[in-house]
Amino acid sequence: MNKSVFIADDDQDIVDLLTLHCEQAGFKVDSANNAMTALGKIEENSPDVAILDVDMPLGNGLCVREMMVNHQDLQSIPVIMLTASTSEETVRRCHEQMAYYVLKCPDVWSRVQPVLQELFHLKSEPADNMIEHEQNTLRSNGSCEPVDLMDTVFAILGAEDSSAVFDRDGDVPRRSEEPWVLLIEDDDDFALATRLRLQEYGVQVIRAAAGMEGYRRAFMEAPCAIVLDYELPQGNGDYVIRRLKESPATGDIPVIVLTGRREANIERQMRGLGASEFLTKPLDWKRLRTALEANLDLARG
Repeated sequence: MNKSVFIADDDQDIVDLLTLHCEQAGFKVDSANNAMTALGKIEENSPDVAILDVDMPLGNGLCVREMMVNHQDLQSIPVIMLTASTSEETVRRCHEQMAYYVLKCPDVWSRVQPVLQELFHLKSEPADNMIEHEQNTLRSNGSCEPVDLMDTVFAILGAEDSSAVFDRDGDVPRRSEEPWVLLIEDDDDFALATRLRLQEYGVQVIRAAAGMEGYRRAFMEAPCAIVLDYELPQGNGDYVIRRLKESPATGDIPVIVLTGRREANIERQMRGLGASEFLTKPLDWKRLRTALEANLDLARG
């Protein structure tokens, strides 16, 4: 394996432990003990994955992640956030930035390893299901009792009524019984054409123009279905669908993938990640309508 892992933590014992296990798994490892050095090394080396402590000298891991998101060459690097904090704000920011949330514990490798297995298909012990990973790492006060992630999510988002969602500007309530689709598409013309065509079918459309924006809207607003472009800024479709399917908050939402690419391996990849349908551009609107009708029924049933 020629993959590289970058670790940033001011606790040298954690750095040494993770370095040992990552090297044994075949990764090339680099590290830093403060946020400024971490950002510089990430910019210089572009690792395949970054493991960042939230609380570090000269900044924190969440700020480093935010800077990565705004950097064209770094925004697609997966990030695992390590923290001893179970605060609502920390959990919210991790999800908004599409970062894996891992609660620190004496055997922190047991929580980091399943994420690396998911990302790189390691052939050691079978990876735990990512839903179990999030439930087992999102704990109160470091105890061993798992917390129901959905209850935590709605508490964090302040959702008194989880059946209410919001429009593009976030200020007009919309009932989840009404069919609406989240379209994650960066092409303005295609997005407009799709919106108009689906409105003819009685389906409302909310659009996100980038991968991370789409994930955040799906996480917070629970669409009936998602129409996902494969090639996107701030996270391609394969990265977005992986994050959608690993979270209990979004894992059951049907995802229909659209792309102008016709390689068979891309279709296999996206279906393997959980896509309900895979359609190519130029789009056959009847096929999209058929796929949406079937999957909207699934979503409502």
